[in-house]
Amino acid sequence: MLHGLKEGVLGLDADDRVTLVNDAAVRLLDLPPDSVGTDLADLDVPDGLRDVLLGRVRGRDTVVAIGDRLVALNRMPLETEGRSVGSVTTMRDRTDLVELQHELDASRTTTDTLRAQAHEFANRLHVISGLLELSEYDEAARYVSQIGGARARLSARVTERIRDPSLAALLIAKASLAAEQGAQLRVAPTADLGPVSEELAADLATVVANLVDNALDAATQTAGPDRRAWVEVDVAGGHGAPVRVSVRDSGPGVPSELADRVFQHGFTTKGAAGRKRGLGLAIVALVCARCGGEATVSGSEFTAVLHDRHDHEEKGP
Repeated sequence: MLHGLKEGVLGLDADDRVTLVNDAAVRLLDLPPDSVGTDLADLDVPDGLRDVLLGRVRGRDTVVAIGDRLVALNRMPLETEGRSVGSVTTMRDRTDLVELQHELDASRTTTDTLRAQAHEFANRLHVISGLLELSEYDEAARYVSQIGGARARLSARVTERIRDPSLAALLIAKASLAAEQGAQLRVAPTADLGPVSEELAADLATVVANLVDNALDAATQTAGPDRRAWVEVDVAGGHGAPVRVSVRDSGPGVPSELADRVFQHGFTTKGAAGRKRGLGLAIVALVCARCGGEATVSGSEFTAVLHDRHDHEEKGP
């Protein structure tokens, strides 16, 4: 019956030896089929998964990235006459659901970005309209030239260094969103992204959008009258080479003791304020894993490395 379940089931005894592992758990956790009787310490499992299985990390539906999948785990300790005799952990694949949540968040982000641009344009039209009503025609012409030049310079700066149209458009749109939040989004002078495949371009857009949104949250929460928030994006690679994305911000950064946990689904150092958080960075880690790369953080700088999926699959792990 247990082997027929769609959900994975793994049992451990009091000495952390595997007493039961059904077919679904073998597949989800990438365990050898003959794991029964093996000490958990002798199995090649990620540290995050080991912490959940041993009860070091507790919580309902704790999601761990395993390879290119996100697996939700629930652990139940077992006791007999007040004595611990082991645990049972159930698990299920949440990758498709998390990706659906991400798609919904992406749609909301696109809507917010368009709204920010519309708000920015409306404010500028109000200024132009006011200058015309005051018959300040020369000043209106100078203002139009100024804002048009700034937009053109931003577009030229981005497209010169980012030669993927979809990612360049994303960064230009995010700059408007950042400006509405009182922050500055800039592209690093070292940015140099060559042409990439269509699939890698989509992965890059996902990673950069989530990292920029996360950085804007961190930067704007700690900004003050004497400290303007800023986010800097550096992207390099392409032409068949792996792509390295670096996003840093003016926020306080992630404490070193939390660096291994920030990419877990649901984990956040920010206040929830009624909104589900902790999804974006988990998506970043998942996309990087699928591309044969990785995502890391050091202080206020997040780094993601992505390979073209086609090249990665041909070369193998």
